[in-house]
Amino acid sequence: MKVAYVCADPGIPVFGQKGASIHIQEVLRVLLQQGDEITLFAQRLGGEVPHAFRALKIVTLPTLPGTDEETRARAALNANAVLAEHLSATGPFDVVYERYSLWSHAALTYAHKAGIPTVLEVNAPLPQEQRQYRKLVLEQEAFAVLDNLLNHADTIIAVSAGVRNWLETFAPAQGKVHVVENGVDPTRFAPRTDNGEQDALTLGFVGTLKPWHGLHTLVDAFILLRQKGYNVTLSIIGDGPQATELQQRLAQSGVCGAQFHGAVTPEQVPPLLSGVDIAIAPYPQLENFYFSPLKIYEYMAAGLPVITTRVGHLAELVNDGETGLLVAPENPTALAQAVIALINNPTLRQQMGNAGRREAEQHHSWTQAVNRIWQLAGLRLPAGACDGR
Repeated sequence: MKVAYVCADPGIPVFGQKGASIHIQEVLRVLLQQGDEITLFAQRLGGEVPHAFRALKIVTLPTLPGTDEETRARAALNANAVLAEHLSATGPFDVVYERYSLWSHAALTYAHKAGIPTVLEVNAPLPQEQRQYRKLVLEQEAFAVLDNLLNHADTIIAVSAGVRNWLETFAPAQGKVHVVENGVDPTRFAPRTDNGEQDALTLGFVGTLKPWHGLHTLVDAFILLRQKGYNVTLSIIGDGPQATELQQRLAQSGVCGAQFHGAVTPEQVPPLLSGVDIAIAPYPQLENFYFSPLKIYEYMAAGLPVITTRVGHLAELVNDGETGLLVAPENPTALAQAVIALINNPTLRQQMGNAGRREAEQHHSWTQAVNRIWQLAGLRLPAGACDGR
């Protein structure tokens, strides 16, 4: 099939290290493996194209001016005309697949007029997110873009129930939204064995160091454990705006044993997780939890017991007592107690890790996720493919 894949979000480097970047790369990888001919329309590539993606045809969209938010937003809206020209010049396509961004609508408009099937992937309630964490300019125009997309999308994919619930508050989306969660490539992670004989256990976190990941709770729980005499270390894999204050908090406490690895490439994540014994996703209480956490899928694929919080749909992802433990959000004491329970039971750690690995392999591979999207959109699957659900 000829596929147009569109990511016009200037905040996502397609070949970068962010979770959104990994998501795009994995979807593209599956489509390439299935033999599809893909033209990638991207605002930001984020560096040299990796060898695995050299078969892509790539059209780079105009760079936005690095000035104020409103100027950038207007430039992004104007760039729709350029995207429409590129699509017309490189088409026709069998399907147009767009990752929702605040200002881009030309791809689905083009496909709708041409009678081409369309898939809209929605990863977050972007206007709401922009308003809460950054600054939402041209609000009326942002919702007009969203309305256009929802009207022209044949199939709408939400990565979580939270995103679906938000989308279904808009009339054009009702009846068209399907939840397909994020996934993982289990083959990237070697199964591990916990022999229970380590002198120290390592707690691990993978992700961007931002407020909605709850890192303060993890750091405070780690401090409590060290102060109680537990021989644990902490491995924080990722970088972000909270790095300095987290490091200062640790320094003020006087405890040692924490390592900040900074930003790493996707290829570095599996070997770094191989040095972790207990993986943690300490999400805080959020009013509308809409994440589909890549980190948890990676933890399970790495064969690690997972500790996460009872927030949103996470209790459906992590089976309490089987693939991990669930604790109250924003409660360092509860998190520390869960860690202690796993420290004291190496057999349970191994059982949970094995169960998580099986769950990732059987139900959460990227191939299964992409095949599921193709099925929902009524598109042709390669011979022998199934949705794996």
